[in-house]
Amino acid sequence: AGLANEAMATDSPRRPSRCTGGVVVRPQAVTEQSYMESVVTFLQDVVPQAYSGTPLTEEKEKIVWVRFENADLNDTSRNLEFHEIHSTGNEPPLLIMIGYSDGMQVWSIPISGEAQELFSVRHGPIRAARILPAPQFGTQKCDNFAEKRPLLGVCKSTGSSGTSPPYCCVDLYSLRTGEMVKSIQFKTPIYDLHCNKRILVVVLQEKIAAFDSCTFTKKFFVTSCYPCPGPNMNPIALGSRWLAYAENKLIRCHQSRGGACGDNIQSYTATVISAAKTLKTGLTMVGKVVTQLTGTLPSGVTEDDVALHSNSRRSPLVPGIITVIDTETVGEGQVLVSEDSDSDGIVAHFPAHEKPVCCMAFNTSGMLLVTTDTLGHDFHVFQILTHPWSSSQSAVHHLYTLHRGETEAKVQDICFSHDCRWVVVSTLRGTSHVFPINPYGGQPCVRTHMSPRVVNRMSRFQKSAGLEEIEQELTSKQGGRCSPVPGLSSSPSGSPLHGKLNSQDSYNNFANNNPGNPRLSPLPSLMVLMPLAQIKQPMTLGTITKRT
Repeated sequence: AGLANEAMATDSPRRPSRCTGGVVVRPQAVTEQSYMESVVTFLQDVVPQAYSGTPLTEEKEKIVWVRFENADLNDTSRNLEFHEIHSTGNEPPLLIMIGYSDGMQVWSIPISGEAQELFSVRHGPIRAARILPAPQFGTQKCDNFAEKRPLLGVCKSTGSSGTSPPYCCVDLYSLRTGEMVKSIQFKTPIYDLHCNKRILVVVLQEKIAAFDSCTFTKKFFVTSCYPCPGPNMNPIALGSRWLAYAENKLIRCHQSRGGACGDNIQSYTATVISAAKTLKTGLTMVGKVVTQLTGTLPSGVTEDDVALHSNSRRSPLVPGIITVIDTETVGEGQVLVSEDSDSDGIVAHFPAHEKPVCCMAFNTSGMLLVTTDTLGHDFHVFQILTHPWSSSQSAVHHLYTLHRGETEAKVQDICFSHDCRWVVVSTLRGTSHVFPINPYGGQPCVRTHMSPRVVNRMSRFQKSAGLEEIEQELTSKQGGRCSPVPGLSSSPSGSPLHGKLNSQDSYNNFANNNPGNPRLSPLPSLMVLMPLAQIKQPMTLGTITKRT
């Protein structure tokens, strides 16, 4: 992004639209500012120009948003030359999408550092944009836009027709020819775009519309999303096949086993956190009583909060519910989760939070889902285990509660590492909280996170020590191994005390690396983790030195 900013700072702020043959910006050395120069730059950015009385000498473009994009160009599964990274030195390039006040750009930055402009459009502000991957289709489907791909989906303030309301259409541009090949119109504003190899998802307020990636015809739509105050107005998570969204009610006949209210055994830390939340809730209730008696609002309770609670008494909507659907098996038309509807295409339906969900994300495999509510105190990591019959037979294991703190914060993005050993949650305050997790749950340790690869659930010591044989011996009816007396054993680990402790079903399944039936009790125990690192963009520049 810095390379693109240097290029945009030197050029005119009104650049023409182009798709191919863009400019190339060579890498430049980063010039470090002195402490006084940093303070002056900070004051110039914070203090409005109206107070200074001096006009700007150089007009620069304002960056509204910036995001890294994953597309076919840097997908290692589609480019065989990227598989030989260690031998040839090839690495997939970075794709950076930069949104300005009057358009957007797409830059490709290879390992050499020479940023190449791939696409540029200047027709007003752009709220969302996605590079669509090549579709995955069978023998019965054909790609109608094969000669135009790769495609770029853009949600602009003014559509192609010019008569629609702002941000109410999705225009699809061809990165090969630069022309617009498709335009999808809506009656309400669009808030975000998501895509995979199967569908293009358009996120509206309290609605979701999915389109086929080959023909861009409407495949299904959801109208029962729970409203969120922001920054994500309608949070969803799209994996390679599953789609998760916030449902506005809990239907018991479709509810999966587990979730945030499952019968997990909380740790001491979770109990302390729960007690702190209970105390805070009690203080809030006391404040509401004071409000009713005096007719005034105490400090810390806003009118919007009171209005929200008053509306929730009359509204049947239930916050914090998550529904996961299979985009392949779900029927066409409206997806409705109700007592009268069947469970075709519904993977899981469970409560995740007590407050409205504001952000969620799948991991690379699509089996783990991280959710957070509007308070931003805790982030929940769920493992979704499906059942071919119905969503009520599926299991949702609450593996982790990632505790950020007791102050409120609005989460704007969640990201997994590729090996699913790290989760990063970013807030609007500019802080990214890094949490260590395991894909299968359990306490993160040096063995699980200091290795360059994902390790097994059981260590080599547990296997070489013969814990599997010991467990089978303890659970057998004949008693101990190599002992004529039932109940005794020649092994020191076969004492009655060890047998009593190790004969628990959960530990037995853990030691044998066999989870048994994951949809039956006991569910895995919940673990509460604190952030291992907090990465923050500094607002006070005096705290940063060259050493840090």
